[in-house]
Amino acid sequence: MKSIFISIVLISSILPLSMSNHHKKDEWKSRSIYQLLTDRFSKDDNTETTCADLSKYCGGTFNGIKKNLDYIVGMGFDAIWISPPLKNKEGSFHGYHNIDINSINEHFGTAEELKDLIKACHDKDIWVILDAVPNHMAGDLDISTFIPFNKEEYYHMNMPGLKCDQWDDNNQTIVENCPIWGMPDLAQENEFVKEKLLSWLKTMIDDYGFDGVRYADVRNVPKWFWGNFTKVADTYTLGIVSSENADYISDYQNYMDGVGDYPLYYAMRKSFSGESMTLLKDYYEQTHPKYLKPEYNGIWFSNHDNPRFLNSTENVDSFKNAIIFTLFYEGIPIFYYGDEQLYKGGNDPNNREVLFGNYKTDSEIYQMVKIANKVRKENKIYDKELRQVYADNDFYVFTRGDVLIAVSNGKSNELTITDHGYKNGDKLCNQLDEKDCVAVVGPEFKFEIDKKPKIYVKVNPKDSGNNFIKFSFVYLMLAFVFLF
Repeated sequence: MKSIFISIVLISSILPLSMSNHHKKDEWKSRSIYQLLTDRFSKDDNTETTCADLSKYCGGTFNGIKKNLDYIVGMGFDAIWISPPLKNKEGSFHGYHNIDINSINEHFGTAEELKDLIKACHDKDIWVILDAVPNHMAGDLDISTFIPFNKEEYYHMNMPGLKCDQWDDNNQTIVENCPIWGMPDLAQENEFVKEKLLSWLKTMIDDYGFDGVRYADVRNVPKWFWGNFTKVADTYTLGIVSSENADYISDYQNYMDGVGDYPLYYAMRKSFSGESMTLLKDYYEQTHPKYLKPEYNGIWFSNHDNPRFLNSTENVDSFKNAIIFTLFYEGIPIFYYGDEQLYKGGNDPNNREVLFGNYKTDSEIYQMVKIANKVRKENKIYDKELRQVYADNDFYVFTRGDVLIAVSNGKSNELTITDHGYKNGDKLCNQLDEKDCVAVVGPEFKFEIDKKPKIYVKVNPKDSGNNFIKFSFVYLMLAFVFLF
């Protein structure tokens, strides 16, 4: 009886840990994120596959996402970032105009349907990111109608000396206390506001089961508040700071786990759109070291705030290279929905197209991403040092452990790599083309790069030997069958 009691105690002490959604930053390093807009990903049914007006609700729901999780898993993604789920001002399909932080957006579904979605995600080992918007409430509405922030004292209004009509990006007081896009700015220093926001975050994580938190409008909220928010979250936190200044952005990593790497985003956009690929080399040597822990940063080449990559260039080969670079570079990769189907929308809302019914798993990009995510996880490249081994105007090559990534801005040439870290006789095979294998001869190896990216992985001789034995056994068995 005593042993049974001890076993029960041991099991009960283990279960909360194994079932916990409080996944810390080290756990998140291995994940790759698929960012989607809840209203644009999938309806409950796909009878209507278009949307006449992208500036309004198009009909996507929590249930729609749940029905198409296999589409996401099929690409190898094991985390999703959905739209802010709270009740919003009518017409605000994106979720950034809160009017009631205690209610779920009825256009997306019910509270129970959101919980069902997150449970379904967990059943498929997909973690879910909560998009949190604690900076403001919706604009052009009567403050008294907001829940629970229905008094002027809860906002930055009539602050002495604050000149919001003279916006200055370099004035942090204005940036943190003035309205953005006409939306009333919450006063986080107000005790009621602070406590309500913190308790809301704890509820969303504990009751709904979110696994990580993305912070919106980071630079518009005081840093000390983000520190409190992160402590309550007790899981991975990622803040997007819209700036190209790494010195400015990097300080926010003192208050959250990772930041969105906009300096890398702009370097990527320029490099893969035809400017010199040495911009990536310069970024790694000069900007990358400014971050406290760059491995926890979010990195992407497309998102909901900017025109899609293919809107500025029709070079699909360059686009493929940008994708592979993002999935293997240092940081947590974020992939924007629709890019796998070559979407090319421009400014908001045109970059927020519907995916309804367009779940083609045989598209070239879909299959390429599937392979890349598989290699990324099997080789645990997120735990391997990134080494730059080659860069010129058109090509950039780096390694993560035994994996070598070669990308270009859509150009072709033969490259000779010398500073690579491999041994004479090592064989590397391109996972995107099974016929493309190269060998290291002496201090160098050469390969042709024909516009498309390459993912070279060192072939393990033992694996080759094991495969030979397996195939030999199969042939012997077949021979035995035919003979007897």
